[in-house]
Amino acid sequence: MLEKTLRKFVPSVAALTYQPWFKIASRVFDVLPALLFRELRGLPPNYMRIRIGAGNRVFSNQIMYLNGAKNFWYYMFARGIVDTTSTIVDIGSGCGRYAHHMRDYVFKDETFTGRYVGIDIDQEMLAWCRAHFDAERFAFHHSTHESKTYSNDSPGEKFYRVPMDDNSVDLVFSTSLYTHLLEDEIDNYTREAARILKPGGHMGMYVFSMDNPPPSFGSRHTFKHRIGAAYVESLACPEAAVAYDEAWLIESCRKAGFVDARIVTMKGEYQPMLLARKGENIALARAA
Repeated sequence: MLEKTLRKFVPSVAALTYQPWFKIASRVFDVLPALLFRELRGLPPNYMRIRIGAGNRVFSNQIMYLNGAKNFWYYMFARGIVDTTSTIVDIGSGCGRYAHHMRDYVFKDETFTGRYVGIDIDQEMLAWCRAHFDAERFAFHHSTHESKTYSNDSPGEKFYRVPMDDNSVDLVFSTSLYTHLLEDEIDNYTREAARILKPGGHMGMYVFSMDNPPPSFGSRHTFKHRIGAAYVESLACPEAAVAYDEAWLIESCRKAGFVDARIVTMKGEYQPMLLARKGENIALARAA
């Protein structure tokens, strides 16, 4: 009940992380863990980790950052969607929660030798990533997509073109994009994913699903407002949390030129994954 009440006044914790006082206060909780454990000394500051999503772990999310993406990469490697030479695009790359697994992978003499491209609207987190990931394998680009929740120093363009050539990418994914996008923006990024993927390449986007709602549905999340096909949590801050019907998401993939689009989920999880494969010999849908 307390959390639900607080959410009425603070619909997006992410928005708080841009406040100077919050940045200072949140960093206090990094001091002792970093002194005790050297593995925690190279992490992005706490306010960035909170900004990309730390649930209720405002004070102790270090391990969540380090381990949160492991199973995602196990899945992608086990199914042959990517390998250590792949070209990967991470939209909404934040402060590198998924990218650091590729950077730090070492087994015997094998490392990640592919190309990893991160895209985000947050210049502060992009700057942190550029300073902490090698430029030989990693690149981080700024998106001009406008958001009421996340800070963008140069917003204004409704549609965004991913800075990658046609048919050049093995995997394009996001864990924190489609949960914050309204209908037109979802269509834009889905078409862009289809454009840049190689034939047979995959798109994996985490979503909020009305067919498989999160365990917090009815308390923290209600998605009671409608804006087009989107179900939003707050009209004051509509992009704070956005859900869709699964049938609508799958149809948007089909229109963009994907095949085998499906929802990958399990009981009790917060965000299912929309997984789609680009067809081998099809014409891609283009914006009207």
